[in-house]
Amino acid sequence: MFRWFEKLLIKLAKKILNKHAPKGEFLAYINKREEKLLKQYGGAGLEVKKTKIKSFFSIGAFFSAVASFFATINPIVAIVVTVAIAWIMRPKLPEIPDYAVNEADEFERGVLLNKQSNDSNIPVIYGERLVGGTRVFVDSGGGNTNQYLYMAIVLAEGEINSIEEIRIDEKVVTWSGSLSHSVEREVHSSDSNFYKADPNDENSSAESLIRVEPHFGTDGQSASSLLSTLSNWGSNHRLRGLCYLALRFKWNQDAFTGIPKVQAKIKGRKVRTYNSSLVEQSASFQTNPAWCLLDYLTNARYGKGLAISEIDLQSFYDASQVCETQVTPYSGGSDINIFDTNAVIDTSKKLLENVRELLKGCRGYLPYTQGKYNLIIETTGTASITLTEDDIIGGYTLTTPAKNEKFNRVIVSYVEPSRNFQVDEVQFPPLDDSGLPSADQHATMKTDDGGFLLEGRFDFGKVITNKYQAEEMAEIILRRTRDSARFSINVTFSAYDLAIGDIVNVTLSSLGYNAKPFRILSIKFNSDFTLGLDLVEHQNSHYTWTSKDEIPAIPSTNLPNPFTIQPPAGITLSDNLVEYNDGTVITRLSVLVSASPDKFVDQYQVEVKQLTDRNGDAVTDNFRIIGKGSSLNYQLLNVIDNAQYQVRCKAINGLGVSSTFVTDTRQIIGQTAVPSDIENFSINVLGDQALLSWTPINDLDLDYYVLKFSSDLVNPTWQNSVDLVDRIGRPATSLTIPLLTGSYLIKAQDKLGNQSSNETIVTTNIASVNFVNQTTISEHTGFTGTKSNVSVVTRDSTNFIGLTATGTVGNTATRVPATGTYDFANTIDLGAKFKGQFTASVTQFIEDVSEVFDNGRPDATTLFDDGRPNPFDGTSSADAHTILEISTSDDNITYSAFKPFTIGEHIGRYFKFRVLFTSDNLKARSLIQQLSITASLSKRSESGNDISSGTGGKTITYDFGFKLNPSIGISAQSMSSGDYYSITSKSTTQFTIEFYNSSDTSIDRTFDYIVQGVGQVII
Repeated sequence: MFRWFEKLLIKLAKKILNKHAPKGEFLAYINKREEKLLKQYGGAGLEVKKTKIKSFFSIGAFFSAVASFFATINPIVAIVVTVAIAWIMRPKLPEIPDYAVNEADEFERGVLLNKQSNDSNIPVIYGERLVGGTRVFVDSGGGNTNQYLYMAIVLAEGEINSIEEIRIDEKVVTWSGSLSHSVEREVHSSDSNFYKADPNDENSSAESLIRVEPHFGTDGQSASSLLSTLSNWGSNHRLRGLCYLALRFKWNQDAFTGIPKVQAKIKGRKVRTYNSSLVEQSASFQTNPAWCLLDYLTNARYGKGLAISEIDLQSFYDASQVCETQVTPYSGGSDINIFDTNAVIDTSKKLLENVRELLKGCRGYLPYTQGKYNLIIETTGTASITLTEDDIIGGYTLTTPAKNEKFNRVIVSYVEPSRNFQVDEVQFPPLDDSGLPSADQHATMKTDDGGFLLEGRFDFGKVITNKYQAEEMAEIILRRTRDSARFSINVTFSAYDLAIGDIVNVTLSSLGYNAKPFRILSIKFNSDFTLGLDLVEHQNSHYTWTSKDEIPAIPSTNLPNPFTIQPPAGITLSDNLVEYNDGTVITRLSVLVSASPDKFVDQYQVEVKQLTDRNGDAVTDNFRIIGKGSSLNYQLLNVIDNAQYQVRCKAINGLGVSSTFVTDTRQIIGQTAVPSDIENFSINVLGDQALLSWTPINDLDLDYYVLKFSSDLVNPTWQNSVDLVDRIGRPATSLTIPLLTGSYLIKAQDKLGNQSSNETIVTTNIASVNFVNQTTISEHTGFTGTKSNVSVVTRDSTNFIGLTATGTVGNTATRVPATGTYDFANTIDLGAKFKGQFTASVTQFIEDVSEVFDNGRPDATTLFDDGRPNPFDGTSSADAHTILEISTSDDNITYSAFKPFTIGEHIGRYFKFRVLFTSDNLKARSLIQQLSITASLSKRSESGNDISSGTGGKTITYDFGFKLNPSIGISAQSMSSGDYYSITSKSTTQFTIEFYNSSDTSIDRTFDYIVQGVGQVII
């Protein structure tokens, strides 16, 4: 008949089926053979799909590796042991030997290196990692110049999401644009490492030394256009499905010493995900361990190649949600996922090893249950059933961890991105564990362990790149080893619905267990129809994330790069006159080199070439070396006045490597004149702004431009104008300022203080529509304000104010003080604190009190000179100055210190003014004839929309008060015949509006309003 083993299975099946059957009949069978067996033993059943009762032969135990073995003997399978692939089955001995170089370091070094091969295994990258690659193609481009090196370097399986950066010889390259699939890029000009001139070619300019064309590894990608220029790379060389870089290097001794080392920071494989309805989503970049594992299990090229029908998608979706649980790494830190996978999968390893690595990073189990792979995350949970004495058959086995299976310190290795993706370590408890409870401190646990250091080392460097996630792993492993009693029992088939990774409660009075939670590690089917469970103690508290201490960043070791030389800090060019013994006078160009901060610089090389001749016409010339050595001072004799020269200097280290050039130009001054007059000075009115522009002058000693303003539209002069902008730095050629009606005047000033001979003027009579004049104060003609070292001078019945002269005007001994002030008699009160626009009007001239004409200053009866001051009565117009100053106050008591007045906006309520007179040579003085200040306030408006008036009126308060009561515009909505409104309490800060119907009853209406007025009260 049947063999004993088969009989045993049939009896076992009957027992299970009868458990769910009404008395006296079977409910289910699985296949024809089972049907025959069951009927032979007195059973008759229904199809599984109708009863929906689980088949005995679909229990996870029958799908283990053992089941597959027995299936070759008999399709009916019975006695097996179920063991899932898990992140850690039990505490182990240290996985990383405590040697100087460990396995994790070796693996990571291999990841970051470049290899040369045509049959090397290609890694799979999940998440973001820095990797080297395999050079599968190297070519010099033909010929014998060795100018270019072409390379194809495979990085990973595709399709990846993106390449974030590329490093050449450990240096991050700055590209001309983003690194996109199949798009060529060159080095950006800002990259000093790989955007260089040829040090052996004096006429070369800096250029890109690298061209790259990334390919992300799509299955349909085309051949590289960069490499297709070579005869050895054709259109069929597509490397489909592989992420690789096509590169071209141009030789430069200052950048390369051999074949460059290439690394790339990659956001790896795009993987498919599923939503809560288990609908497949488009492939995308993921660091979620569940979706990365799913990709590896289902990919036929580098993974297991499982069909989706063999995957329990619901368990993977549930696991993905656990992995994305947000936790706070440390106080004040941004939330992170509780698990992330940033892995480099070594495809030369066994599939089972790689699966275990992926599971390690998320504390995962991968049981095979009912014909499908399930993913379970070891985390907090509740028991599905409780096993009591009634369920437990026979005895039990209880074991506690041996000394070599538990730890009082756990060290976890991981990859640290901030340290160039090198292996780093964290430990629990940390070195400073004073902030932990006493029971969790290393010293306490070590004492409990008899004073022995029990240290475990675990490698998570293939999957974890976050120090806080790594520290959490270390903490959980330690706690798990110290609370990990193993419990083995045999139970009835009431527990046959359990699966690997489930949590069960155990109540056993002999051990004092009352619903004590355990997690299932394995399930065994015994020949006596019982189930053998291997359990490990479970503690929810082990898996509750605790905020860590913020780990301080440890500075990286930065060694000097001998191929990156810091250029000189700068060069300063000057020229001066040199006289030989024979009286010959020549001009000398001097070059002062500011030393490079690079301590390995050995010498400097200075080169010069002429750009233009004395007439400004371009000349043809090449750079020539005028000096090379350690000195910082160099010179070129007999340069041409008014000609322009370009000088450049580079630093050179002991290896002969050059820096970039520092370049400057100089137009030789010699005995040339003052700065040129400014040309093409124009104004463009843009609303209430004036755009002033001009053509820059060519004087190399130009320091800045000076801009003044005069309200005179007819005959404005430089001395009768007020400073608008006293310094406009080179190389500016335009300026936008508030629009003023009048004349704008501009001059150039060189570094010696000389100004252009003539001012350039532009006028406009367009008035700003956004400002309203409020008040004007004038000090002329009385000039009754407070005077210090100044006095009123009357000439031809006209009063002037200026520095007081000591002596008779016109006498060579007459002098004036160096400084003096005139405080305005009048002040401006705007009524409240406002931002006002202020303009000034000044009419003045400059005279020299010590100079005479025809042996004395003429009097009023002389026909030749009628006694009026004239410009030729004195020649030192640049030696006298007037500076208008302003002081502000909010309360008319405390005023700010006086500061130079500029035409424009000032904030305050009260404003005082004064004039500071100065004389550089104690002979020249300014005499002011007219002096006035005008204050204006800007127009502005406020508005509101869809406001309900309510009954009884609505008060609208402005955001900012106005100078005067503003005009009010009302737009009412949904008004009925006879409705009207009334505005009351109108002020500079608010108004009240009330709507009435035809019966004069207050009603509620919706309205919009706009108020327009002048000024904005500053709060």
